[in-house]
Amino acid sequence: MGLVGLFAAAAAYHAVQSTLHVTPAVFTDELLHSKLAQSLAAGDGFSIRGEGLWFPAPLTAVLQAPVWLLGDVQTAYALAKVLNALVMSAAVFPAYWLARQLVRPSFAFLAAAAAVAAPALVYHSYLLSEALAYPVFLLAFAVLLRALSHPSTRWGIAAVGVSLLAVGTRAQFVALPIVFTLLLLARPRELRRHAVPLVGLGALAVAAVVGGTAVLGTYEGVTVLELQVGSTARWAAATAALLPFAAGLFVVPGALVGLGLLAARPRTVVERGFAFLAIGVGAVMFVQAGAIAAGDAQRPLERYVIYLAPLLATAFFAYVERNAPWRRAYVGIALGLGLVAWVIPFGSLADFRFSFDSPVLAAYGTLAEWLGNANAATVFGAAALGGGAAVAVRRLTARAARAFGAAAVVLLFGTGVAVYAGDHAMTERARAAWSGSPPDWLDEAQYGRADFLTLPGGSPHFAWLTEAWNRDFGRPLWFDGKRPAIDPWAAGAASISDDGTLLVDGEPARAGLLVVNDYASQIGLESQVLARARRGLVLVRVPDAPRVRWLARGLFYDRWSSGDLRLRVWPDGPSTAGTYRVTVSIPYGVPAREIAAEVEGGARRVVRLEPGRSVALALPVGSGQATPPPLRVTSDRAEFVGRGTANPRLLAFRVDRLAFTPRGRARSLSF
Repeated sequence: MGLVGLFAAAAAYHAVQSTLHVTPAVFTDELLHSKLAQSLAAGDGFSIRGEGLWFPAPLTAVLQAPVWLLGDVQTAYALAKVLNALVMSAAVFPAYWLARQLVRPSFAFLAAAAAVAAPALVYHSYLLSEALAYPVFLLAFAVLLRALSHPSTRWGIAAVGVSLLAVGTRAQFVALPIVFTLLLLARPRELRRHAVPLVGLGALAVAAVVGGTAVLGTYEGVTVLELQVGSTARWAAATAALLPFAAGLFVVPGALVGLGLLAARPRTVVERGFAFLAIGVGAVMFVQAGAIAAGDAQRPLERYVIYLAPLLATAFFAYVERNAPWRRAYVGIALGLGLVAWVIPFGSLADFRFSFDSPVLAAYGTLAEWLGNANAATVFGAAALGGGAAVAVRRLTARAARAFGAAAVVLLFGTGVAVYAGDHAMTERARAAWSGSPPDWLDEAQYGRADFLTLPGGSPHFAWLTEAWNRDFGRPLWFDGKRPAIDPWAAGAASISDDGTLLVDGEPARAGLLVVNDYASQIGLESQVLARARRGLVLVRVPDAPRVRWLARGLFYDRWSSGDLRLRVWPDGPSTAGTYRVTVSIPYGVPAREIAAEVEGGARRVVRLEPGRSVALALPVGSGQATPPPLRVTSDRAEFVGRGTANPRLLAFRVDRLAFTPRGRARSLSF
């Protein structure tokens, strides 16, 4: 009953916290899982943006698919987070069973409590694989340990089954069957007793080799990562340095000594199996995190090793069950870890807005925001040193071990509170910066499916957040083919032909609906405005082959320019001669600046713009070209505004007038 109560309390607490996580914010990972789940719920199989997709770890999407049967996206999203909270909190059960294979019930209960008090539980709020992967990893580890220590046909089949389950949840977990198989092969005299898992896992390995890179699906890109040994080791070490904080500090010295003791002097097959399985899987996971950080992320990836923290709690209590020998090593590691914590450069590693890939750094960033960077560093260093000193001077009796285990749970819970606070602030910023109002505004408008046209300079998060909240999202159209590297799925390339026709993938755009992101560039597009969700998001209906009259790059929604304004126009009529007219200004309180306006290959004007004043410029354009040459307006200085927000900007001058007046009777084009 106590374990069930622990699960209920953890699930309720984390479910309540999920209500403060107000929007998907990790792109494009959350799009992948949520859109696969929505596609399954709609009966379309695994597809994104109308195209089929092979994904090697589909079980997260399968788990979440039922909630997306609901018509209302906001309700479905809330239920998906609650479901994740229940699933991730269910880690108490495999964590307890795993610990019970080595330690007494009271110790196992504390190990289970540490598993669900961990700051890593914040990941239940994301539409990612971590929520399901966390309990599945512990279950798979416990089953593989049982299969190692109690070989039988039943446990052999279970080992193959949980290996498939683990890899199908998170491809990274291929580490489990690999290390398990190596441990079996390391004891050739016992191979006959483990014939079932060896044959089963061998058959799966052969199938994977035959399938080649196609088996990897969307993860095929890992094959082109270069293994940089030095950089991999550096980032693996940086990730490892955070793990003691993710595991609760007080239990870590005993856990490390315990793993060494169980490996060097095991009393039972279970102790030996646990030690070598934990050390082997941990080593592989640290290499995985270091390699991906070195080849791509360039930051610690604690998210890849959160699954190891509950193993450290179990190793700590197993060490206590052995009467805590090797006292000198234990004291040395305790004090050493406390001292090392003072040299960890938390300030340079943490993103002070929110460190998604590291709950520990996210907690540090939140604390730094509350107390200041120096004070946060002091708190983290003092906690590590104080914890190390406390465990070093106190002999590890069963009673002391329970006290340290309980202290670790409290510390983990407190760290989690800071992580949740940072997560809440981050998602509030993301929703305010990129989401429409309401976030499912496109579905609510009920006009039908619309593609998303991203104009130059706009953050791709406008598109991704709109897609995350709206089923009527078609596909993004990236202007000039500037497609984000992390968005590999079906998309289109938008451009403008010489005669001013909007093109999609090189062909005139078809009649239909477009959501236009005109946050950082403005466009004069032949269209009918249907709805405005917020600044920078407008839903329009366009005819076949819609005309573009003008495009102003570097001109924000509020008429401010970044200091590099580029205007192209496509006027009616045969003549391309005319005059560009530009009026710019700056308010009082900002320094004067030099403004240069130039027609490509033609007239040029340079003026000094004083605070509180405006200047008007007229630049003539001659004939002889298919379209008027573009105009560029630049400034020698700009102010950086919005520091610390999701949409920081450089602002140089305000554009009060921007027009092209053709010579003759043609209509003037103006913004």
